[in-house]
Amino acid sequence: MLTGLKLWNFTSGNLPTEELCPSHFVLTTCQRSLVLSFNRYPFTNTDLPDHELHSGEAAYLFLLETICGLKSKLIGENEIVGQFKEAYKIYAASTLKDTKLLTILEKLFKDAKDIRTQYLIGISQKTYASLTRRHFQKAKANHVVILGSGQLAEDLINQFKKKSEISICARNSARVSLLAATHKINVIPWEKRHEIHNHAFIAITIGHSEILFADDFFRQWNQHPNRVFVDLGSPSTISTNLTLSDGLFRLEDIFREGAVVEGQKQKQIDLARAAMLTITHKRKALLEDKILKSKALLTPQNTTDVRYL
Repeated sequence: MLTGLKLWNFTSGNLPTEELCPSHFVLTTCQRSLVLSFNRYPFTNTDLPDHELHSGEAAYLFLLETICGLKSKLIGENEIVGQFKEAYKIYAASTLKDTKLLTILEKLFKDAKDIRTQYLIGISQKTYASLTRRHFQKAKANHVVILGSGQLAEDLINQFKKKSEISICARNSARVSLLAATHKINVIPWEKRHEIHNHAFIAITIGHSEILFADDFFRQWNQHPNRVFVDLGSPSTISTNLTLSDGLFRLEDIFREGAVVEGQKQKQIDLARAAMLTITHKRKALLEDKILKSKALLTPQNTTDVRYL
């Protein structure tokens, strides 16, 4: 069953969504965009931006390493699991879903859980959200404004809500209302987003080609004597010359903080990679065996009733 699996891996912001056909699984993160298909070409055009293409076992192995955080700049980070599950929910609810892809993704979740449990416990306590929280804690932020409403935004809410007041601002009003009700936080209407320069502590999780906050905004925000702005969006939606010394942290700065992997952790990672290769081979064999058994049940058998001999 893995033989027909195809995986297109684009760098962040490089996915040609206007050329993407329905019925294919898509995952977009701050580092990459993945398109998963089964025995079909998922694009309306063959002239695609630079990308990697993986097939069969190689595609499954790539997915396994990605969901386990081994393709992330923060090795072993677990926020990618939530992003996978959120994308899976959306795809599973689609009327155009491919049941074969759903089966593969379900097996992927199981295999990834096994790998994380056996090899990657404690490999990365420093996720994007926890590293971001550290900067706000150091500045003693009592009120944090979060822009965005996706999984990363909710991870930030969970990191901050015990010690800080939180306000959320995003385009998706339905999702914002749900987060506000679930976590008992404040809402800033999206139409008033340019007014948040009045707040000293801001974290943005939105990735988009559009610039949302430019020099005029930061000129006013920079007047706060004690301030932190963390941009986790990719592509970045801010345009400013401000840097770390001004209290502004970009995604690259967060990556650098979590980039160092100690020798013992590297050993864990090497063991995990070896186990992933083994489990991918086993998964292929199990899925192929399942298909053969299904075909056998559907094939009429040539039998003779002994009563008529």
